[in-house]
Amino acid sequence: MTVTEPVPISWSRLRVHAECPQKGDLLARGMKSPVSDIRTFIHGSIADQLMRRWLSMDEPEPGWMAAHVDEVFEATVKEARETGDGAVKWRSPTDKREVRDFVLELVTRLEGILNRYCLPFDWAPAYRFEVQLVIGGLSVLLKGEIDLLVFDRSGRIAVWDLKATQNNEYWRKVIGQLTFYNIAVAASEAGQLGDWPVMSGLFQPMCDQQVLPVTITRQAIREMGARIERAVRDILAGRLDPRLNDGCPYCEVQQACPLFAVPGGRGLVAIPMAG
Repeated sequence: MTVTEPVPISWSRLRVHAECPQKGDLLARGMKSPVSDIRTFIHGSIADQLMRRWLSMDEPEPGWMAAHVDEVFEATVKEARETGDGAVKWRSPTDKREVRDFVLELVTRLEGILNRYCLPFDWAPAYRFEVQLVIGGLSVLLKGEIDLLVFDRSGRIAVWDLKATQNNEYWRKVIGQLTFYNIAVAASEAGQLGDWPVMSGLFQPMCDQQVLPVTITRQAIREMGARIERAVRDILAGRLDPRLNDGCPYCEVQQACPLFAVPGGRGLVAIPMAG
């Protein structure tokens, strides 16, 4: 097969493809249900918005993030609903207030982290990239957004990702994400990019270790390249079958999944799950 156009791959597409190729394809085609519950992710989305807006200022104002939590909170929930990204289903009468207080504490701690690891240098928040490269003889377009790039006085690059988690072990789940970003930075021809980052890690203000450097090994880079190649070959070959798993009852594209379609088109049925 001759590939004339690069196959676009984002980290989220790659991650979801491993979970369920059909889900990855449906999400890529914009089939997400507008009523899916985004409660699990809303605090992270709000924190991301606050950080990018603060770092987009010419001179970030001390205390600005904490002072604008309520404003950005309401705007983020409203935008998700209006754009069809999903709705927030609060878990209890006090849940909304608890999430708001969590975000307030998070950004208060985050400001101190950014004062040390970002503001003394040059930085680019919410850095969007599209990088074309060849992996395994296949043309691939890596796409995505990095929470924060920081450039020291020698032009060396640090890749930081903000995580709104309290789980001290969560970093183990995101090594792949940071590896993906490292490859995109090194393969890019844009601006100050084009070299391997000298540092990668997480800003996780609500964890015991609030700043966590993560080492990206050569082996991790090789494995990520192979993973990208496998996913691209699956996409080109149409190997996108649904994969039944424990997440199916909560899947945001369940309404479009053939596993849940009733023969004859008479609606949807729930598949009983083991356990």
